[in-house]
Amino acid sequence: MGGSRRKLKRSRAKVRVGLRRKKPREFKPAFELPEALAAAAAEGGAGWDAEGSVVKNYAAFGVVANPNLLGAHARGTPRLVQSAPLQAPDIAAARAPVPEFEPIDPGSDLEDDDLKSALGKKRKDGKSAPLQPLTKIQRICIGRLIEKYGDDYKAMFMDTKLNAMQHSVGTLKKLCERYHADGKLFVYPL
Repeated sequence: MGGSRRKLKRSRAKVRVGLRRKKPREFKPAFELPEALAAAAAEGGAGWDAEGSVVKNYAAFGVVANPNLLGAHARGTPRLVQSAPLQAPDIAAARAPVPEFEPIDPGSDLEDDDLKSALGKKRKDGKSAPLQPLTKIQRICIGRLIEKYGDDYKAMFMDTKLNAMQHSVGTLKKLCERYHADGKLFVYPL
């Protein structure tokens, strides 16, 4: 049998509709001319030399033809145009802290106490959020584990029958704290 028709149709080249074709020979200026270069061009003293190369004509204007090759072609241009927008940015100013992104004071009024405790931050009164009560099913499961093992969380963790949800040791500690916080130490009958 031959190959799958669906696979053949999927793998064929698609015509990309609506996308402009790239014109590799069409160049657009990346930035506007610096004031010093525009002034030099307006004076008319240094015109474009039709006989000379592009690099030499640019050197006459005080700029380099390709800024990526600055080291190679800049040797022949003793008077480069210095323009502030074309210089490297100030690193110290860029690394300065921005007041917009400063951390919010943990004791501020911008956040509610419940939101702070949910995010693990300190509340205004300094207390942690009250423990949530266990559900009825959780109370039954944790009650049986406490009845059998007491405070031995490792043994609770290993018992896969009573610890059907296979809670970790840390989770079992928290669940036992919540179990004892309610003050009800009885087990619901099933």
